[in-house]
Amino acid sequence: MVQSSGRKIALLDLDAFFAAVEVIKDPGLAKRPFAVGGGGERGVVATANYRAREFGVRSAMPGHHARKLCPDLVFVKPDMAAYKAMSKQVLGVLTEFTPLVEPASIDEFYLDLTENTAFKGSASLTMEAIRAELRALGVTASAGISSQKMVAKIASEERKPDGQFVVAPEAIYAYLGALSLRRIPGVGPKSQERLAAAGFHKVGDIQNCDPSKLQRLLGDHAGYLLHQRCQGIDERPVSLSRMRKQVSVESTLHRDFTHVKSAEQFLETSLLPSLKKRLGEARWQDVRAKGQTVKLKFSDFTQTTVSRVSNRVSPSLFYQLLHEAWPRAQDRSVRLIGIGITLPDPDEDRQLELALE
Repeated sequence: MVQSSGRKIALLDLDAFFAAVEVIKDPGLAKRPFAVGGGGERGVVATANYRAREFGVRSAMPGHHARKLCPDLVFVKPDMAAYKAMSKQVLGVLTEFTPLVEPASIDEFYLDLTENTAFKGSASLTMEAIRAELRALGVTASAGISSQKMVAKIASEERKPDGQFVVAPEAIYAYLGALSLRRIPGVGPKSQERLAAAGFHKVGDIQNCDPSKLQRLLGDHAGYLLHQRCQGIDERPVSLSRMRKQVSVESTLHRDFTHVKSAEQFLETSLLPSLKKRLGEARWQDVRAKGQTVKLKFSDFTQTTVSRVSNRVSPSLFYQLLHEAWPRAQDRSVRLIGIGITLPDPDEDRQLELALE
């Protein structure tokens, strides 16, 4: 049984955020199915409004496929400046209720409401009030509330869109036990396959197993961490100084590449300069890292990544990883290339980073 820590943690998730901002800009979109992104042969859906989702349109879907599912679909070009401005407004609303707000992304925010005095300390009523203020701005949000970050995040998915769900401390163990393992952050499709092959399908299966079995299957750190999270143990605080965990750049190519030489040239002239710009003025060799990654997306929209551990960033390692990944294309051309650096995390043992994929 999970012991109550006395904390009140909420995760606020803005519903179809990019689409909501586009409706504020153009109210005529509200009654039409539309997607933010590109609708051409090389375009990809960034997000879709709920009318479009009724047709099966989803984020990361190729634009041409989305049009087949929904012939009347309207595509809107992303406006990141507008999304960032609205995200900043949302953050302003949240900090009126508590100074302990951790932006997890442009449209997700953790709140520590433990010391909150509004509504006699009720986290539920506070989140309802926050969500009402956001509606006045023109965006809706869903919220999960519990005594820890992981469960708050999972609970935020229960009442989407524009709802909220509470998991009390004494209910955490049972709530988690009934969930599919795919609901646990960090457990992706490949991890699910490995776990299912070993007889693990639900969180309850993990709760009842010997952690050493998981460690043999996933590695010492990931196995231990997954067992802890499935038990409902997550002591991570809401952090005001959230560190970037990865710096990456990627680009969908104007035309598919079929030769690695073309990819090498693109790496040299486009991706490396873009990544260097994001890192600032530091020299490559002065940037501390945990690893480097190259990502390729093929003409059939499947993708692959290759990573290596590295203590300092080395541009030459990206070329090595590119050559290692390229043969995986087989008879397919490459439509997207990305590179990234994983940064050191001083609080690594407390992070829910299973890295199972």
